[in-house]
Amino acid sequence: MSEQKLYENLMSLSQGVDACLSNHLVGPALILIYSAIDTAGWLDSNEQFATRTSFDNWINRYLLSGNSLSCTAADLFAARCGLLHTFTPNSKLSSNKQARRICYAWGNSRGEDLQRTIDLANHGNEYVAVKVEELFAAWGDGVAMFTEELDADAVRKTKVMAKARNFFSALGTESITDLLAAVDQQDKTEK
Repeated sequence: MSEQKLYENLMSLSQGVDACLSNHLVGPALILIYSAIDTAGWLDSNEQFATRTSFDNWINRYLLSGNSLSCTAADLFAARCGLLHTFTPNSKLSSNKQARRICYAWGNSRGEDLQRTIDLANHGNEYVAVKVEELFAAWGDGVAMFTEELDADAVRKTKVMAKARNFFSALGTESITDLLAAVDQQDKTEK
């Protein structure tokens, strides 16, 4: 897989989030953001599969560094689990008080106003506000930092590219038709 294909796949996730946000589909946008974080974390790990550790490590190294998000990696992982598995803010981590539930602001709303409301109700230990667009921007900034590091480390980049060979890819109907035509032609010449 070419380097260009790796970046195209990462950017397709970004385009999906943009499309969801443009159509006010906040839940699906968040699911794509959390999936994108999982993907980036897996690429940067030594694991065969994405894990909580790969998610948390990528969050701490790339997403939470240098931005104003008030949440932790544990809060984000708990939110990811709740949304992906039940489309709710609830997860084992949040139910066991090991992470806060995330309340989302989006569009014209301000995360600071939502957090202030949470704090006024004395629920800051249970909930944290996150603006969806800021989370998305933090992921994009994290991907930029990650890819800059890859460009400076050939060994690490080779490892990531090997994993990226497993990425989902779509073949157009023309590709399948051409493949089948070639197989049929080969069958005819062999007979």
